[in-house]
Amino acid sequence: MNDQISALLAETHDSLREQLNAAQRHFDRLQQLLETRESRDIANLNRAARRLRSSGSEWAQVLVEAGAAFCERAALFTLAGDALHLVGSSRGEVLEDVPLDAAPAFRASVETKDTVIAVRTRGEMSAPIAACFGEAADSKFHLFPVLIGGRVAALLYADGRGKLQPDALELLATIAGVVLERRGQKAADGLVNIAAPLDAGERDRHLKAQRFARVQVAEMRLYQDQHVKNGRAERDLYASLKTQIDSAREGYRREFMDGSDKMADYLHQELVHTLAHGDVELLGPTYPGPLA
Repeated sequence: MNDQISALLAETHDSLREQLNAAQRHFDRLQQLLETRESRDIANLNRAARRLRSSGSEWAQVLVEAGAAFCERAALFTLAGDALHLVGSSRGEVLEDVPLDAAPAFRASVETKDTVIAVRTRGEMSAPIAACFGEAADSKFHLFPVLIGGRVAALLYADGRGKLQPDALELLATIAGVVLERRGQKAADGLVNIAAPLDAGERDRHLKAQRFARVQVAEMRLYQDQHVKNGRAERDLYASLKTQIDSAREGYRREFMDGSDKMADYLHQELVHTLAHGDVELLGPTYPGPLA
């Protein structure tokens, strides 16, 4: 009897061990797939950023194509006065301009300067957009504002039941805004005019300072996205990103502020416009303020 019990226990033990080994192999494979997907997503983002930086007037097409890697359908709307203009779509839809007031979700994204998630119905999209893109009461769409100088210049639209990565799409919209603002297609609110009375060398130094500031803040959005979201929600971005902001401030001070009495604090301006959406209070009560 004891021998039978021992044999049964041994068999059960071997069976459990094999199941655990199989489960471990499955877990390892799943982890490898996730790591591969993450690497692929990062590569896609880096490639999109490079394409946006090198693109000219075709930036909108580049943004739509890049966005399509992270959703089932990507589209870009620009603001033409008080109307939405469909610049392009990954599925080739064509649409006449739509009044912004007729598209509640789009208007909300423009007014809040933040990502909006809404149900794909005409009540949220507007009747013309719903007719063009198709209604689906059991599905949602995302809108990611492209901010230039604190204003919404365009909206990146994305939908998809399964294939939709909002963090990647939000980062693409942010990168597009940084690239467009850097080119000077639209002057940023609050930035000083560096064209005069500075000489050529000083103007070049100011341009480098602006690029430094935008790159630093864009990297915070890219690599510290959850901390940015937490900081906004808690209205204390500085506390959430203290290490990154302090490091950027020290680098900016050392590279551009020391020995110059004409340099503006473009880093502070970029933190306010891009991270805080124009609301300096979002930086929090312990934020040290501008360097100059």
